Amino acid sequence: MNYWLVPGGFAWRKHHVYSPQLRGPVGWPLLGTLPLMGSLAHRRLANTASSLGATRVMAFSLGTTRVIISSHPDTAREILSGSSFSDRPIKESARLLMFERAIGFAPSGKYWSHLRRLAANHMFSPRRISCLEPLRQLVVDEMLVEINKGMEEKGFVELRGILQKGSLSNILESVLGSSLVEKGELGLMVKEGYELITMFNWEDCFPLRFLDFLGVKRRCHKLSTKVRNIVGQIVKERKKCGDKINNGGNDFLSALLALPKEDQLSDSDMVAVLW
Repeated sequence: MNYWLVPGGFAWRKHHVYSPQLRGPVGWPLLGTLPLMGSLAHRRLANTASSLGATRVMAFSLGTTRVIISSHPDTAREILSGSSFSDRPIKESARLLMFERAIGFAPSGKYWSHLRRLAANHMFSPRRISCLEPLRQLVVDEMLVEINKGMEEKGFVELRGILQKGSLSNILESVLGSSLVEKGELGLMVKEGYELITMFNWEDCFPLRFLDFLGVKRRCHKLSTKVRNIVGQIVKERKKCGDKINNGGNDFLSALLALPKEDQLSDSDMVAVLW
């Protein structure tokens, strides 16, 4: 009973000796608090933390994976700002889709600092944002035309699809440029990538490679191959044509290709960052 019923659950069974004050739900054997997860998991976990008086830090288990949650602003701020938590845990699907080489999930260190500097200087700087204003205006005009067309034909408009399409078009052209012929296919790839990232994968909770019942890993392998082929080909073509395109070379890919030799990324890292 002491092996299974420890505060925080099964995954904390060997660590509770060293952290006797750490509180959390016992959970189910092996499964831990997995049965609590779902679309409103954040509310359930917050309520559990409140009931246990563990709002600052609460331990719980997702299978054999140890998890800590904070439901207190001060502790959450310390976690988000502190160097002890600078490396973000990465899901298996995110790793397979090359996200660990991009700024969102790359381990803290020189490579991540380099990516952050590139993004700050060449993607989110005021000058870059100002240069892309004509693109955003064009996207807005296209959205308005589609809205007017929908109102004339049906008398109502479902904005979600129009907003998603406009957002995707803005991102693709800001990142890769306006001379894309694979825009439709890239859009489908992005949509599938988001879907795979959000899907539950048993391997994230249990270190067993064969637990791919939902086919997440198979789909990730297939999608990452397509990404390497298509985005890699875009990079190669842009290198050949001198990386200047219709929007004056204001996209992120142009900025990456124009970097000094000592700051340039490898082709594989460039594909991951762009993706």
